[in-house]
Amino acid sequence: MIEQFATAIFRVRYNRNLHAGNIARWFSFLACFGLTAQDAPAPQPPVFRLGPGITAPFVVAKAKPQYSNESRLAKLEGSVLLSMVIDADGHPRDIQVARPLGLGLDESAIENVRHWTFKPGSKAGTPVAVQVNEEVFFRTDRTLWDWHAVHAVFAAPDGVTRPVLVKTKFPATVDEEQNASVTITFDVGPRGIPANLRVVKSSNAKWEAGILAAVRDGWRFRPATLDGKPITVPAWFEFVRGSHSPIPPVPIPSR
Repeated sequence: MIEQFATAIFRVRYNRNLHAGNIARWFSFLACFGLTAQDAPAPQPPVFRLGPGITAPFVVAKAKPQYSNESRLAKLEGSVLLSMVIDADGHPRDIQVARPLGLGLDESAIENVRHWTFKPGSKAGTPVAVQVNEEVFFRTDRTLWDWHAVHAVFAAPDGVTRPVLVKTKFPATVDEEQNASVTITFDVGPRGIPANLRVVKSSNAKWEAGILAAVRDGWRFRPATLDGKPITVPAWFEFVRGSHSPIPPVPIPSR
């Protein structure tokens, strides 16, 4: 289409036999599309990936990310892995979540990175746009042996608003120097009450009953909705006590 417009402009400029009315009609035609002779899109600069000859961008300044209310209630901590392009001027764009954390922290991480300052990557000494991954870390205010969430996933289909966590309870903190992990699944029903709880994996069976009881009796949600009506949505949570999980994490289920 742009080539046709350019050809028309060429004829308008160099064909002296064209009537002035025809010229006006051509520019009116272009205006219908919101185009002028200067509106041909400029070519986008290439985006490079890290490799030989490409210097990686690095962070010059960043602020502490903000917690969501849900993540505070769940004592959710960990990191969100983001994929992004750092432009030749040092600004991040095309930010995507590569590894989620959940409960509003993915959105918080994206918003936080938008305000980071980067020294751009370069090729042969010239600043260029580079595709990179960056992690945004979240840490809760807790004692070492408190139970806390490290992953949260809801299997909410497109068009469904996910459940929102409004109340939590955790097993009592036990002064025992042992890292532990329990991953559970459950359904968040139309009343926001967890049901059908079961353990997917744990580091030691002795911790399972406490986690199941705490979530069943003390966790409450604003339910998921579809077309304004509350529905049931499956949930998947991994809990850890101590500094880290002593076993490999269970793969995060697909939505």
